Amino acid sequence: MRSLRGRLVLAAGLVLAAFVVLTGLALDRAFSAAAIHAQEAKLRGLTYALLGAADIDARSVQVSLPQLGDPRLQQPGSGLYALIADARGHVVWASPSLLTSPVAVASSPVGEWHFMREQGGGADRFRLAFGVRWTPDSGGQRYTFVVGERATAYVAQLSEFRRTLAFWLSGAAILLLFSLAGVLRWGLSPLRTLSTELGRVERGEVQHIGGRYPTELAPLASSLNALLTHERSRQTRYRHALDDLAHSLKTPLSVLRGLSARDGLSGAGERRVAEQVGRMDQIVAYQLNRASAGAAHGLMAPMPLAPSVMRVIAALQRAYRDRGLRFETSVPEGLSGRIDENDLLELVGNLLDNAAKWTRGRIAVRLIRDTDGLVLTVEDDGPGFDPGEVDHLLERGARADTHIEGQGIGLAVVCELARSYGGAVEITRSRMGGASVGVSLPNA
Repeated sequence: MRSLRGRLVLAAGLVLAAFVVLTGLALDRAFSAAAIHAQEAKLRGLTYALLGAADIDARSVQVSLPQLGDPRLQQPGSGLYALIADARGHVVWASPSLLTSPVAVASSPVGEWHFMREQGGGADRFRLAFGVRWTPDSGGQRYTFVVGERATAYVAQLSEFRRTLAFWLSGAAILLLFSLAGVLRWGLSPLRTLSTELGRVERGEVQHIGGRYPTELAPLASSLNALLTHERSRQTRYRHALDDLAHSLKTPLSVLRGLSARDGLSGAGERRVAEQVGRMDQIVAYQLNRASAGAAHGLMAPMPLAPSVMRVIAALQRAYRDRGLRFETSVPEGLSGRIDENDLLELVGNLLDNAAKWTRGRIAVRLIRDTDGLVLTVEDDGPGFDPGEVDHLLERGARADTHIEGQGIGLAVVCELARSYGGAVEITRSRMGGASVGVSLPNA
């Protein structure tokens, strides 16, 4: 997940879910233990009542049912029962509510309580047994007093508690999650503001990052503003210095052109001097162009690309009108990119000019945006390149054919421009039979 807010909400949600589950388990265990303890206390109270209502002598065991207090002991099948067993485990008295008396009852030691929950065989009930030794004048016999009750009420109470607990814990968790999301949204709002301001800078709407930021983000905003100011002033200084350098170089180059004619050079010598002066002029112009194109691409405002491509094509159609070149263009009208216009003109111009020199008449231009960023492809139907020459052709000054006019730096210029935008150049065989040069620009 790439969203910082989404990651924080997810992490908070997982922690909250774990907290709710653990809290629910703890409360469920606590309630269950309390309910069982209450059940034991209830049965113990009934046992004391049974001890008080019992009249035992050497010949018989009698119990006054009204003294027990709970009328359910007199209702057959009510789920609450009481019985008294002798030392051999034989039942000597049972409440009317017990429909079937057990064959034998395990004796309990005198003075010890035994509480348990009996499950299985279709029965689920709580049982409490207490061992006593009756007074010597009544025979001094040992007896086990047993009371029991179905667990139906306990199970229903526990189920109701669990439903109520799940409802309220779920509601509280949802409420807390929304509260956490709101708190995170409020806490991260300065980051969203900073991101919005950076977007405005990239689109060219403002020159600096504005707004007031918390203590943690204020140094970052100040540093970004300082970086933007430094970058713009550096570009301005470079532009002025390079303009001065260009003006300074124009005069020596003009003198060299004039000297070649006045010093009696003619024919091949004059053409050679003119070619070398033109090459120096082109190299100087290129270097000046590249040195001035040092802006950070991420802070450029996006520009439409189709008009610049069409300008280059129109210029080449005029320059090569005698050859009747046909350009097949595939550039979406709404396509834009963060690329300097001069860099784009240089890229498209060099590639199309090379294709125009080698083509038999057809040139295809395609500019798209895919997962690799902007991708510019120029194809022609010329003779193409020998696969063994591809690496050599990307070197400065290399030319596929010295008979074709040029300085041999076009593809090298394209390579340097592509690298400045984090991309690369790939030369392959065109579907039209000639060369295909593809340039990827991930950062454009």
